[in-house]
Amino acid sequence: MGANDSLNLTEQLFTRVQKVLETSQVSNSSPFAEVNPDAYELFLDGAVAKSWYRLLHRPTWVWQGADPIEVEQILARIAMASGERTHEGYLDTIKGYVPGNWIYEWSQLAGRYFKTGRDLYELGDEQGALPALLKAVRYYSIASYPHLKHDELADQAQLLGNMAYREAGRLLDVPLKEIHVPFRGKHIQGYLHLPTTQKPVPLVIVSGGIDSLQIDFIQFYLKRLAPHGIGMLSLDMPGIGYAEHWPLVQDTSRLHQAVLHYLSDVPWVDQQRIGMVGFRLAGNVAARLAFIEPFKLRTVVCVGAGVNQVFSRHELFAKCPRMMRDSLANRLGIDAEQWDLIRTKSQIFSLKTQGLLGTRTSVPILSIGHKRDFICPEADIRGLAATSRNGKAIVFDKQPLSEVYTQSMDEIVSWLKQHLCSA
Repeated sequence: MGANDSLNLTEQLFTRVQKVLETSQVSNSSPFAEVNPDAYELFLDGAVAKSWYRLLHRPTWVWQGADPIEVEQILARIAMASGERTHEGYLDTIKGYVPGNWIYEWSQLAGRYFKTGRDLYELGDEQGALPALLKAVRYYSIASYPHLKHDELADQAQLLGNMAYREAGRLLDVPLKEIHVPFRGKHIQGYLHLPTTQKPVPLVIVSGGIDSLQIDFIQFYLKRLAPHGIGMLSLDMPGIGYAEHWPLVQDTSRLHQAVLHYLSDVPWVDQQRIGMVGFRLAGNVAARLAFIEPFKLRTVVCVGAGVNQVFSRHELFAKCPRMMRDSLANRLGIDAEQWDLIRTKSQIFSLKTQGLLGTRTSVPILSIGHKRDFICPEADIRGLAATSRNGKAIVFDKQPLSEVYTQSMDEIVSWLKQHLCSA
């Protein structure tokens, strides 16, 4: 597609969607936007936002490639907008694809980078095109966030984000590869990044929580994994992105397990050096695989993982902000207004309830979290590491969170090098 063809691509796609539900209505029919101050405790990545429906993951977004100045500019535009809001208590709930709407503002910024990247590519400047396309990916993902199934405007942003990702992927030193794993009549799609195709390489499967996409981890690969010769396979969690066909169930790891077995037939991957890094609920998946697939995984890293107490202790589960409730409900296929039902159904996600946490695994687990994080309390951080052979727990309790993030990444990479790259 040429640069001129891409000029109005964002507008063309979004104008096909007329009257649609605003994001905060997609999975929660409750008209009330109660703001519970106790719900906004410290998250590992600093997402605290009492006047916003969405948790603002500023440190995460910057780590993933967003420009901090542009982030603040867009948030200011949304906050100052005067359009009709679904909930007046939440700044980011303006209805329609109009100025001030969350998806509109981020998609406009993403679209400008997408056009710049394509223009530079047409001019033969691949070195300049790549960072512009990666910025487009980052902002389309934020536009789609929290990536609720049946959020039509967010679906369009996801579509464009994946288009930009593929176009950026072909400009990498080793072009992006895609895998499609057959599973129950459909396919599990993943993006495979390799530092070389000349020999099999160590590989890390990477997934995020119930509010992230597999396209969010490209900077983790480029800056942290590739320099050490480690490949990355990014996958969506059940109920989200390319895996939205499969709801979240007790067997949270079934998709990742199928992919893990499929990797035995991928010639670029060293079968004896496969690990997984799971953030948030994907940490639940990673830990689960450490128990049920100890012969296929070399090591596992769980970051702020929801593995037990948040699901088993009512007072912790009740602290989930509305966006988090909606995201979980969306993956379960339930209206978030039925919170008691969701709480009951979510109890099965506790690995202790499942009989796994408390047993032993031979897979070394690095468990990282923040002392005051209700999703992964200190007891869970330490308990998870203690269940594994030569496991390690790292508990942070300091500011600024950007420093914690950098230190977390340093610890993760050091651990992966130790377990995947050494003899």
